[in-house]
Amino acid sequence: MLKTLIKLQFQKALARYTANSSNKKKNGKKSSFNSPAVYLALLAFVGVVFAFMFYNMFSMMAPMLATSGFSWLYFLYVMGASFVISTIGCIFLSLSQLYEAKDNELLLSMPIPPRSILFCRMLPLYAQNLLFCALVQVPAFAAYATNASVSASLVVSQIVILLLVPLLSLSISCILGWLIAFVTSRTRHKNVVTIVFSLVFFALYFYLYYQAEDLVKTLAANSIGIGANIMDSAYPLYLTGLGASGELLPLFGVAVVIIAFFAIVYAVLSHSFIKLATAKKGAKKAVYKEKTLKVSSASKALLRKERMMFTGNATYMLNSGLSALIMVGGTIYAVFQFNMVNTLPSEFTDIISVYLPLIISFVIAVGPISAASISMEAKNLWLMQSLPVSPLQVLTQKLKLHFIVNGVVSLVPSVVLSIMLGMKPVNIIITILIPIIFSLFSGLLGLMFDLKKPKLDWNTTAEAVKQSASVMLSLLLSVLAVCVPAIAYSVLLSFEIKISTEIFLACTAFYFILISLPVWFWIKNKGTKVFANL
Repeated sequence: MLKTLIKLQFQKALARYTANSSNKKKNGKKSSFNSPAVYLALLAFVGVVFAFMFYNMFSMMAPMLATSGFSWLYFLYVMGASFVISTIGCIFLSLSQLYEAKDNELLLSMPIPPRSILFCRMLPLYAQNLLFCALVQVPAFAAYATNASVSASLVVSQIVILLLVPLLSLSISCILGWLIAFVTSRTRHKNVVTIVFSLVFFALYFYLYYQAEDLVKTLAANSIGIGANIMDSAYPLYLTGLGASGELLPLFGVAVVIIAFFAIVYAVLSHSFIKLATAKKGAKKAVYKEKTLKVSSASKALLRKERMMFTGNATYMLNSGLSALIMVGGTIYAVFQFNMVNTLPSEFTDIISVYLPLIISFVIAVGPISAASISMEAKNLWLMQSLPVSPLQVLTQKLKLHFIVNGVVSLVPSVVLSIMLGMKPVNIIITILIPIIFSLFSGLLGLMFDLKKPKLDWNTTAEAVKQSASVMLSLLLSVLAVCVPAIAYSVLLSFEIKISTEIFLACTAFYFILISLPVWFWIKNKGTKVFANL
């Protein structure tokens, strides 16, 4: 039973990263694009890119630390970086996989010990952390090996550390995931709490990402002083660094501490797993108050239902609605950089005026709300199909929500930034229209792909929102659609072909209208039939 459960959990984990779904076409075959090999190849490419990035980053400090007797500090830095990245990447996945999985109660109803269920769920999380740590530690080791000799004990210690750091990050992630689950289960506004936690961790991640180069240079320049302080005030960290650098006795002590810590966390979670997995606690219950029932049209009721589904799920809102947050936040940041914009030469201002609506459109492309709107219905899809409304009405309201979140919010950067740049009134109008038209195109594209490739058998919302083929296809093609005019304008500039900003922006708006029409006609004529037969 345990072997079968482990196999099932790894199959689900693989499906998360390959957008694999049991939904098949009517002929029983899946498309070649939906093949796991395609997504694994894409993930491998991303992994190689990150590996080169970490290699270059650690190459800045490896020469000095490797030759000055501070190898222990270098590997302590590496451990810290891999721990932070793997922990941030695992927190919310541990929350959804351990505490909020849809099949928790089903598994607990079977003759399977809770500790076995917990172990099988934690094993794929450990494997993911192992991959994250390998992306950091293997390039860092390669950077060290190019600047210093490598002993057998160092190789052994690095292998052991590579296995121990994911275990430590898994333990911390489970604790933080439990904390988030505990807080959200006792508040009425669960999604607000989850989003706040998510934004804090995302802000921390992006801060570390953008400050990585400066942080590495600072650490490398002050390593001697930092190392002396660690030896005096944080001796356990010094021993940890020695263990990572090839000293086997400190390495044994580090291994004992990390394994013991994980064993304690695992024992506590195993003992309380049933209570954690089945907890349905909440804030104070709402008190019913009699009031007049407001009657609305079918369209308004459907739109309200879509809005409640969107705002009622933190994962859906945070991932698909991220574009609106970026547009508002980017506009605020640009306002504070107003003096820098005023100092730009006029020719650069003209170029920025062309790329501004394209940049806003690119941001809209990363928030494909409609691409998961049908998949999010899951087992409740039949309710929408049984309502006395046409399929076109249902699909139109899903498109309308996408437009409200992306198209309406795009007015903020379009209006504010175009006025800041001192654009002509005609250019301001076209700059406002392009993101609005593009939001309709991206919404239509997302609906089309979600009709063709819905993922209705998900266990966690993240599978439908982040790992479905419809979301990936919609995002990729939307980005590609934005790149076409951007590349075209760059080619015109390289060949010194002059074209007025007004004409190019008008052509861009017409281009987005042109590619939107076929998608709309497909949804109107064929998409409604597909929706009725899902």
